[in-house]
Amino acid sequence: MSKLKVRKAMVTDAGAMAEILREIGWSERRNSLPLGEVTGPIASLLERFERDDGHEVFVAVDEGDGVVGFVNVHWVPFIMLGALEGYVSDVFVSPSAGGRGAGSSLVKRVMEEGKKRGCMRLMVTNGRDKPSYKRGFYRKLGWTERPQVVNFVYYYTEPWS
Repeated sequence: MSKLKVRKAMVTDAGAMAEILREIGWSERRNSLPLGEVTGPIASLLERFERDDGHEVFVAVDEGDGVVGFVNVHWVPFIMLGALEGYVSDVFVSPSAGGRGAGSSLVKRVMEEGKKRGCMRLMVTNGRDKPSYKRGFYRKLGWTERPQVVNFVYYYTEPWS
């Protein structure tokens, strides 16, 4: 088993990130597109995040610096808390790297960064039908499920999935 490390994502990681989304079958529509059409928007976001301290993407890489997973976090000023809240919007790991600690390493990196930034809390949305929820991934890392909170979304455009 190779040793994994976590580093900040670079624009050149966009293709590998798109491949991971394709591997896990996140979206039939996305998987039907040429890889470049999926990679381009990811690269654009990574370029934008390089200039904006309010968003970060970290990647887990193997010994050859191949991307095997990624996490995306947004540092949001939360007036009610009087502090920042870190919102984790994406945690994806290649199926070929499953069970090697990539997901845990990525989330722990976000937890460390949130502490450094003085966040009040971190938040993630996890589907109850997802394997990560069923195996208690976030609970094992010390996260608490909020039973009284419902997550709503409003779409401006059709989502990928």
